Amino acid sequence: MILKYATFVALLLCLFQWGCVQRIDPGKADEEVRRLLENVPGFDWEPNDQSRLVFSESNALPIPPMDDNLSREITVKIQKNDAYADGNESSILENRQWRKSLPVDANGSVLLNLETAMELALLHSREFQQQKEALYLSALDVTYERFQLGPVPFAGVSGQVSQEVDEDTSDFQSRAKAGFRGIAGRGTSWVVSLANRLSIELSGGDFEVGGSLANLTLTQPLLRGASRRIYLEKLTQSERSLLADARSLEQFRQGFFLHVVLGSNPANSVGGSGGISPISPPSTGVSGVLGLGQELQRIRNQEANVAKLNDSLLQLEAAFEAGRIGSRLQVDQARQALFNGQSRLLAAKSSFANRQDGYKLFLGLPPDLSMRVMDDYIESFRLSDSELVRLQDEVNNILSSVRNPDEVSTIKSLRSYFEQIIGMQIRTELSMDNLMADFSKFQQVLPLRKKGFASLRKRSDLKELGMGEDTFRDRDLDNLMEELNSTINGVSSSFKVFYQSLDQWNDESESLPLDINRGRLSVLLNGFSGTLLELSLVKASARLESIIMEEILISPKDSTEIASSFREDWKNNRATLVNVWRKADLAKEDLKSDLDLVLSGDLGSDSMGAGQFESDESRIRVGIELDTPLSKVRERNRYKASLLRYQQARRSYLAYEDSVLRAFRAHQRLAKLFQLNFELSRAAVRGAIAQVDLARMRLDEPPQPGRNAQFGATTARDLVNALNDLLDASNSFVEVWIGFEAMRMRYAYDLGTMQLSDEGIWLDTAQ
Repeated sequence: MILKYATFVALLLCLFQWGCVQRIDPGKADEEVRRLLENVPGFDWEPNDQSRLVFSESNALPIPPMDDNLSREITVKIQKNDAYADGNESSILENRQWRKSLPVDANGSVLLNLETAMELALLHSREFQQQKEALYLSALDVTYERFQLGPVPFAGVSGQVSQEVDEDTSDFQSRAKAGFRGIAGRGTSWVVSLANRLSIELSGGDFEVGGSLANLTLTQPLLRGASRRIYLEKLTQSERSLLADARSLEQFRQGFFLHVVLGSNPANSVGGSGGISPISPPSTGVSGVLGLGQELQRIRNQEANVAKLNDSLLQLEAAFEAGRIGSRLQVDQARQALFNGQSRLLAAKSSFANRQDGYKLFLGLPPDLSMRVMDDYIESFRLSDSELVRLQDEVNNILSSVRNPDEVSTIKSLRSYFEQIIGMQIRTELSMDNLMADFSKFQQVLPLRKKGFASLRKRSDLKELGMGEDTFRDRDLDNLMEELNSTINGVSSSFKVFYQSLDQWNDESESLPLDINRGRLSVLLNGFSGTLLELSLVKASARLESIIMEEILISPKDSTEIASSFREDWKNNRATLVNVWRKADLAKEDLKSDLDLVLSGDLGSDSMGAGQFESDESRIRVGIELDTPLSKVRERNRYKASLLRYQQARRSYLAYEDSVLRAFRAHQRLAKLFQLNFELSRAAVRGAIAQVDLARMRLDEPPQPGRNAQFGATTARDLVNALNDLLDASNSFVEVWIGFEAMRMRYAYDLGTMQLSDEGIWLDTAQ
């Protein structure tokens, strides 16, 4: 009998050990989740080794972090010696090796463009990591529900010592029970168990094993709960929720790309409220890495504006000294405009630095990390050439020095500036080569530009605004081509004349007095500065005309049909509506009475024959359990409420469909608006360039014989206004194009057809 009881105890211990090892090991949960989610793209809840968020052991409790002093005192005061050990400053809360994998330049600055921004966001973003972990938690629910339906082991042992009052003897009695339980068939619950009893007389050492009992109990619902759809409801819902969360993560990945690039994510979070909500309409606001590029372009435009204002101030000062400006007020106006431009430039750089810091936090990076934004995505929209701006600044500084007798006191010092100017010839030739490349591109895209004009001429909405057939004419593009070609030839000739004159100055400089040399060189540099300004304007014009915007034709009805098949949240919303209906169906099931058929069988033994089961110690029971409450008001009210919630969900679903259609109607209007505004903005830049060129030409006009040699009273103001108008128009032109690109990305997302590469980048099939 001892052997039989030992066998039973061994079985009990095996069950206990199996349950602890197989079900409590956290690593097993990871394995089960991986099997469930192996086909979900981009999912791995464990951060990459190069991530700032990586942790060494995900299944072990980490050491405690350093506590707050006063909070620690409270813990120790209450728990005393049993309090957990406090952390220390050496506790590692982040991976200290993550910086080694950053894409940096020679100066240690992170090079940020669209690709690296997405790479950094996927590695370090806390928001994206949280979404992946939400899907992991959803998968854990499925593993638990699956476990609940399988054969679930249970085991338990209890023991007690008892002694009668006024008795010397005491007894120890132990009861052990082990078995399995589960659900099968049409809601049939079953329990299989084995129990035994051990008694020991502690004073005499006698023991007794007996009371063995093997039991099988089957309970089959006949009314309420008598269906697979009822007893499998929790598993069904957990797996449906897991599918919905996997879809949500995929859509969140798409929205996360928009967040990285445009600064906003229209996707819902994984494991959100579970309700049906309308989508937001497309927005023209842009931040993100594209917004940083736009802000950087604004800074470049402002730098070019400051360089032009500085050049104009020097020209006006020279005109004032030559007596061609009668009032110092015009010079002061130009100087004030320069100061204002410099102030705006500093403010723009400060704002840009603040936006960079905010973007670093979004990426999951510390704000003190050095970062350099690469705006190669909008390279073609650089109407201002940074190299040419630096060249203009250098020439203006040299011109100021040459005009100042205190800085140029010898012919040797004057010739040093001559050498610097000669060294600029290669740079000017390179700028001319870039100009010719932009002009050649304009020639190549001219047929596409004319095609776009033809499309605009056909639009009825433009005709209603009074834009007739003469608004967008092909011959206007042909005239632009001829004018640009002529201007380019003129700029090229001006450079040749300048360097020839400079060589002549060099040959004659030894035989002329210092003041005459300085005056002649000042005149040459003044003309050179004007030619550089003209080069910057014509280069902006050539690049301006070489840019095209592909027309997008959007049909709201067709787009809605496509979205209904491809949008992940639309699929989830259809499933959500069914889920609400299913809850109403379950509530209806609760209106039924509980009627269960119970089958139970025991196989037992007497106290002296433990484990020796005998028929006279066994029995079989068959019965019916009926529970019919006289009132089911609570169940009735739940059912009525579930019906109302279904109607609410149905209306929310219709509202969702309407919001999608509304979004595509907005896309259609934006596409048309951007197409028009792009050409109007281009025309505004073109007009501003012409104004600057005209105002600049007035300063270069020689005095006419017999006429007043002085410039008009508004010459300086006109030039400053023209330069500021050019700045505003250039910024607006870039803003329109970036808004159009943002709309294209959001349109692909709203369609549900956005495809991402393994690196999380949008695979733009239109390019």
